Amino acid sequence: MNLTLTEPERITLQQLSLNHPQRDIRTKGYGLLLLARKFTPQQIAAEIGYSWRGTYDWFHAWEQSGIIGLLGGHQGGRYPVMSPEMIVIAVEVATTESLSLARIAQRVEEIHGPLPCSLSTLTKTLKKQGMTYKRARYSLKKRDS
Repeated sequence: MNLTLTEPERITLQQLSLNHPQRDIRTKGYGLLLLARKFTPQQIAAEIGYSWRGTYDWFHAWEQSGIIGLLGGHQGGRYPVMSPEMIVIAVEVATTESLSLARIAQRVEEIHGPLPCSLSTLTKTLKKQGMTYKRARYSLKKRDS
Protein backbone atom coordinates (compact mmCIF):
# COMPACT_ATOMS: atom_id res chain seq x y z
CA MET A 1 0.00 0.00 0.00
CA ASN A 2 1.34 3.35 -1.00
CA LEU A 3 -0.11 6.37 0.75
CA THR A 4 1.13 9.78 -0.29
CA LEU A 5 -0.12 12.72 1.75
CA THR A 6 -0.06 16.40 0.89
CA GLU A 7 1.12 18.78 3.59
CA PRO A 8 -2.44 19.87 4.58
CA GLU A 9 -3.54 16.21 4.74
CA ARG A 10 -0.56 15.34 6.92
CA ILE A 11 -1.31 18.23 9.29
CA THR A 12 -4.99 17.26 9.40
CA LEU A 13 -4.14 13.66 10.30
CA GLN A 14 -1.65 14.81 12.94
CA GLN A 15 -4.26 17.02 14.57
CA LEU A 16 -6.84 14.24 14.29
CA SER A 17 -4.51 11.74 15.94
CA LEU A 18 -3.78 14.14 18.80
CA ASN A 19 -7.02 15.97 19.48
CA HIS A 20 -10.07 13.97 18.45
CA PRO A 21 -12.29 13.07 21.43
CA GLN A 22 -12.78 9.43 20.36
CA ARG A 23 -9.86 7.07 20.80
CA ASP A 24 -10.60 4.90 17.76
CA ILE A 25 -10.58 7.94 15.46
CA ARG A 26 -7.24 9.07 16.94
CA THR A 27 -5.89 5.56 16.31
CA LYS A 28 -6.99 5.66 12.67
CA GLY A 29 -5.28 9.02 12.13
CA TYR A 30 -2.05 7.77 13.70
CA GLY A 31 -2.19 4.55 11.68
CA LEU A 32 -2.51 6.47 8.42
CA LEU A 33 0.41 8.70 9.36
CA LEU A 34 2.52 5.58 9.92
CA LEU A 35 1.30 4.18 6.61
CA ALA A 36 2.44 7.35 4.86
CA ARG A 37 5.88 6.86 6.45
CA LYS A 38 6.10 3.50 4.63
CA PHE A 39 5.34 1.28 7.61
CA THR A 40 3.74 -2.04 6.68
CA PRO A 41 0.29 -2.91 8.05
CA GLN A 42 1.87 -5.58 10.25
CA GLN A 43 4.30 -3.03 11.74
CA ILE A 44 1.44 -0.61 12.34
CA ALA A 45 -0.57 -3.35 14.05
CA ALA A 46 2.37 -4.10 16.34
CA GLU A 47 2.85 -0.38 17.08
CA ILE A 48 -0.73 0.53 17.93
CA GLY A 49 -2.12 -2.83 19.04
CA TYR A 50 -4.76 -3.12 16.34
CA SER A 51 -5.59 -5.65 13.66
CA TRP A 52 -3.40 -5.29 10.56
CA ARG A 53 -6.50 -5.79 8.42
CA GLY A 54 -7.97 -2.67 9.98
CA THR A 55 -5.22 -0.59 8.41
CA TYR A 56 -6.38 -1.75 5.00
CA ASP A 57 -9.90 -0.61 5.84
CA TRP A 58 -8.59 2.79 7.00
CA PHE A 59 -6.52 3.14 3.84
CA HIS A 60 -9.47 2.39 1.57
CA ALA A 61 -11.79 4.66 3.57
CA TRP A 62 -9.22 7.46 3.26
CA GLU A 63 -8.77 6.87 -0.46
CA GLN A 64 -12.52 6.82 -1.15
CA SER A 65 -13.85 9.53 1.16
CA GLY A 66 -10.94 11.32 2.80
CA ILE A 67 -11.40 12.46 6.38
CA ILE A 68 -15.13 11.69 6.28
CA GLY A 69 -14.34 8.04 5.62
CA LEU A 70 -12.38 7.87 8.87
CA LEU A 71 -14.96 9.70 10.95
CA GLY A 72 -17.97 7.77 9.71
CA GLY A 73 -16.92 4.45 11.19
CA HIS A 74 -17.23 5.35 14.86
CA GLN A 75 -19.92 3.19 16.41
CA GLY A 76 -18.79 3.38 20.01
CA GLY A 77 -20.73 4.34 23.06
CA ARG A 78 -23.70 3.01 24.90
CA TYR A 79 -27.20 3.35 23.53
CA PRO A 80 -29.36 5.95 25.29
CA VAL A 81 -31.28 4.50 28.21
CA MET A 82 -34.25 6.82 27.71
CA SER A 83 -36.30 6.62 24.54
CA PRO A 84 -36.56 9.77 22.39
CA GLU A 85 -40.23 10.08 23.41
CA MET A 86 -39.27 10.06 27.10
CA ILE A 87 -36.66 12.74 26.49
CA VAL A 88 -39.19 14.96 24.69
CA ILE A 89 -41.68 14.59 27.55
CA ALA A 90 -39.00 15.32 30.17
CA VAL A 91 -37.94 18.49 28.33
CA GLU A 92 -41.57 19.62 27.95
CA VAL A 93 -42.27 19.06 31.65
CA ALA A 94 -39.08 20.85 32.67
CA THR A 95 -39.82 23.88 30.50
CA THR A 96 -43.51 24.28 31.37
CA GLU A 97 -43.25 24.08 35.16
CA SER A 98 -40.66 24.74 37.83
CA LEU A 99 -40.33 21.27 39.33
CA SER A 100 -37.70 19.32 41.17
CA LEU A 101 -35.90 16.59 39.32
CA ALA A 102 -37.84 13.92 41.21
CA ARG A 103 -41.13 15.55 40.16
CA ILE A 104 -40.00 15.69 36.52
CA ALA A 105 -39.17 11.98 36.73
CA GLN A 106 -42.56 11.33 38.32
CA ARG A 107 -44.37 13.10 35.46
CA VAL A 108 -42.42 11.11 32.87
CA GLU A 109 -43.26 7.89 34.74
CA GLU A 110 -46.98 8.78 34.70
CA ILE A 111 -46.88 8.83 30.90
CA HIS A 112 -44.28 6.19 29.98
CA GLY A 113 -44.15 3.89 32.98
CA PRO A 114 -41.13 3.29 35.23
CA LEU A 115 -38.07 5.39 34.47
CA PRO A 116 -35.32 3.11 33.08
CA CYS A 117 -32.53 5.19 34.61
CA SER A 118 -31.44 7.03 37.73
CA LEU A 119 -32.09 10.70 38.47
CA SER A 120 -28.48 11.56 37.68
CA THR A 121 -28.91 10.04 34.21
CA LEU A 122 -32.04 12.14 33.76
CA THR A 123 -30.01 15.21 34.75
CA LYS A 124 -27.32 14.41 32.19
CA THR A 125 -29.95 13.78 29.52
CA LEU A 126 -31.63 17.12 30.20
CA LYS A 127 -28.24 18.86 30.08
CA LYS A 128 -27.54 17.32 26.67
CA GLN A 129 -30.84 18.80 25.51
CA GLY A 130 -29.67 22.27 26.57
CA MET A 131 -31.59 22.39 29.84
CA THR A 132 -30.05 23.62 33.06
CA TYR A 133 -31.54 22.60 36.36
CA LYS A 134 -31.83 25.08 39.17
CA ARG A 135 -33.37 24.36 42.52
CA ALA A 136 -36.93 25.64 42.80
CA ARG A 137 -37.16 28.22 45.57
CA TYR A 138 -40.10 29.45 47.50
CA SER A 139 -41.51 32.62 46.01
CA LEU A 140 -42.61 34.19 49.29
CA LYS A 141 -39.94 34.61 51.94
CA LYS A 142 -40.57 35.54 55.57
CA ARG A 143 -38.85 38.86 55.09
CA ASP A 144 -41.27 39.68 52.25
CA SER A 145 -44.42 39.30 54.33
